[in-house]
Amino acid sequence: MGTKNMAAAMGTAVLLYLVLSGRLSVEDAEERRLLKEATRQQTIQQKEKKKKNKHNKDKPKPKDNRTVKWPDKAPVHFGQTVGVAARTVRYTWKETLGKWTLGEIAFGIKYFMKQQGNLQHEFTEGKSVQLGHEVRDELVFLLRHLKLCMYFSKKPYKVFMEHGRYRNDDVLVKKCKARLMRPSFTVVRDADTKCFLLLIRGAISLQERLTAATGAAVPFHHVVMHEGVVTDVVLGHAHCGMVVAARWIAKYAVPALTDAIRQHPDYNVKIIGHSMGAGIASILTYMLREHKELSSCTCIAFAPAACMTWELAESGKDFITTLVNRTDLVPAFSKVSAAQLRAEVTVSSWLSDLRDQIQHTRFLNLVNRSVAFMRSHVPFVSHPHSKVVDADMLVKPNEDLKEEGTHATEQKKHHCLSCFPCMVLRHPSPTPTSSASSNPASAPQVALHNNNTVITESELISNNSALIADLIAGCSGSALPDTESDSESESELEIIRETKEPESSKTQLELLADANLDVSTEGPQLFPPGRIMHMVVLPTPERDPALEVGSAVNEEELVNVYETPREFYSKIRLARSMIRDHYMPRYIKTLQILIDKFAKPGQEEIL
Repeated sequence: MGTKNMAAAMGTAVLLYLVLSGRLSVEDAEERRLLKEATRQQTIQQKEKKKKNKHNKDKPKPKDNRTVKWPDKAPVHFGQTVGVAARTVRYTWKETLGKWTLGEIAFGIKYFMKQQGNLQHEFTEGKSVQLGHEVRDELVFLLRHLKLCMYFSKKPYKVFMEHGRYRNDDVLVKKCKARLMRPSFTVVRDADTKCFLLLIRGAISLQERLTAATGAAVPFHHVVMHEGVVTDVVLGHAHCGMVVAARWIAKYAVPALTDAIRQHPDYNVKIIGHSMGAGIASILTYMLREHKELSSCTCIAFAPAACMTWELAESGKDFITTLVNRTDLVPAFSKVSAAQLRAEVTVSSWLSDLRDQIQHTRFLNLVNRSVAFMRSHVPFVSHPHSKVVDADMLVKPNEDLKEEGTHATEQKKHHCLSCFPCMVLRHPSPTPTSSASSNPASAPQVALHNNNTVITESELISNNSALIADLIAGCSGSALPDTESDSESESELEIIRETKEPESSKTQLELLADANLDVSTEGPQLFPPGRIMHMVVLPTPERDPALEVGSAVNEEELVNVYETPREFYSKIRLARSMIRDHYMPRYIKTLQILIDKFAKPGQEEIL
């Protein structure tokens, strides 16, 4: 009985063991299958990812359209100052030498200026309104404040106070040390005119010039207030550096002016500036007028920079007076107008004019021939990368050299001995084809300059970039043709010029259209603010030979002042005196001429 029970227990245990053992085996197999399937799926995904990355490796990466926001506050510490200054320098380089070639700056602008002529008469046409004796008192008022602005900008602060007859208790705020986006300004109480004057210095120091160079257009809106109630909101864009500088000034000026107006409610607030200071003053005026106590403040802007869009500038005609002198460049200078000027200079014929000057100037022609001679006889001058003269270069024909040195020819760089190397090529020039010379003695010259004698004037006229490359930048290794010793080539050039002339005009029109398309992408157009008064000097009439030698043209009869429409300042008008006319002494001189002209007999001047 015991043996039977023991055998039954052992059988049950074995059966239980087998059952449990079988179940565990099934579960392990299922786990192993699932793990294997997951590993296989992961491997497939990794292979597909690698394949996709390899496929997209050769594709150009999409451009990141996100733009870094320009600062809305003045930099506080040294790190922020360095960062903003570095970005400003990059921006300035991109908008100047990054777009303009040195040839266009050195020769193109001068030629286009000569081609334009004197355009001051345009400010007297159209919707311009000539002003007369009725504005003499206003001109005297402007002259007095312009002298105050000049003394504050150019003289020590003590001299400025002596000139304005101010005492120490008349000074409310004084910030004479300029920083980046923190210009020099002061607030004084003028008891003679019952005004609080806020004067802002222009771009004199390096930090102020960097502020003026931060010319990106940023959003700026003006809230129009009337008796403490919002009546309108003007949307637009303004000069980044000037907006930030105006906000920094407002932080100090608003509390001081608010307290001063409460103590002297019969006083007015006038904000005055010249150049960059005038642009900051106009933007600051919009900010101060949003405060109830300062809603009646006005601005006098002498030679302001183009600093705001059309709608903002038009909304300030009632409280901003802008004064422009003669051919002053700054009020019309902006990113868009500069791009338009470059388009006009690019399609002008300044390169052909420069070529004629070189051919007809003895010294330049001698330099050009010397360069041509050196590049023809000294191989390492023609090929700067070859530091040792290779004998095979002097023996191999042109075709063999072209086959073996195609890669080197394509990568040939500018050299200091190129004709007028100061001008940089912006587009690669097409390489003209040439045939090998039958004369073995001339083979080395053709081998070194396989496009020296075959460049035609039609190619130079039809394509400006090719003309830059072949004539100035020296990419083709050629100098100007010798007109005195090459009569046959000259006759061929005349024939080609006659046949290809219509094509060149078509190319210039296409270039102008392309340039205009580029201008539209430059951003919003900026204008000078407020009501614009422009002092114009008309061209001097030709003197009659019958007049006496001592008689001269009266300059007072040639100077007039006009109230000009804003659209005149969307275009840059070049002139020889466009920089000199921007300085304050020139403004003072022209104002004095107008005041003397409009003075009545026996009227005394109060300046």
